[in-house]
Amino acid sequence: MGYRGRMGNVIHYKMGDKFYSRSAPVKYEQTVASKASAKVFGKASSIGALIRKGLSSVIPNSSDRKMHGRLVAEIFTWLQIVRNRPAAKNNQPKFDFLYSLNSEAPRLSGRWNVEVKVLNPSPGRLEIWVPAFIPKQAIIAPPEAIEVICRIATTVIDINNIKTIGRFKAEIIYSLDDNEAPGQTIPVELPMPDGSLVVTGLSLVYAVNEDDTRSIVTDNAFLPSKIIKMFYV
Repeated sequence: MGYRGRMGNVIHYKMGDKFYSRSAPVKYEQTVASKASAKVFGKASSIGALIRKGLSSVIPNSSDRKMHGRLVAEIFTWLQIVRNRPAAKNNQPKFDFLYSLNSEAPRLSGRWNVEVKVLNPSPGRLEIWVPAFIPKQAIIAPPEAIEVICRIATTVIDINNIKTIGRFKAEIIYSLDDNEAPGQTIPVELPMPDGSLVVTGLSLVYAVNEDDTRSIVTDNAFLPSKIIKMFYV
């Protein structure tokens, strides 16, 4: 009809020689709850980024977006439980699948039949315990592999001020043979004040011998990585 203007939630307008109609844009106002949720999600995203940075030595693919999303979702759920309260038994992070850091790889337990434990015997101290095992029996490796490198990293994050306050990393190299690798305990001393999230990750990297040259396997099937311990103090 050649009308230009707004009638209800419909806008009529002219473009060139023709007249058109479209729905008016809808304005949504955030509720107090939605604003609070967005703030917590932003905090979870920041903590997730600090965890990935602190555990970079055990993360095979830093651009793994699927892994990023799952980690932030878990942290977001946990932060809604914590709600800035002090650490207690009922508000510890419970990432039941503790927690693949390579979405393209099989579970670490499917490649290494060894249980590594992270203990917290006293404030500011961890003990990473690796039991004795026979590498050729306990580790599934590519046929041409000659060594496996166990990488371990820990990061400590102040969740109130959103910053890293401590980092540790180590490597243990095992020859893939039938000789028993002795057990060992790695002591780690890091600042862990109240309000800290302490995260330890572990990965395996395989070395092969090709034409008398040692190289690292890059196939995701042999790059398992996971969080093995996470606790709140």
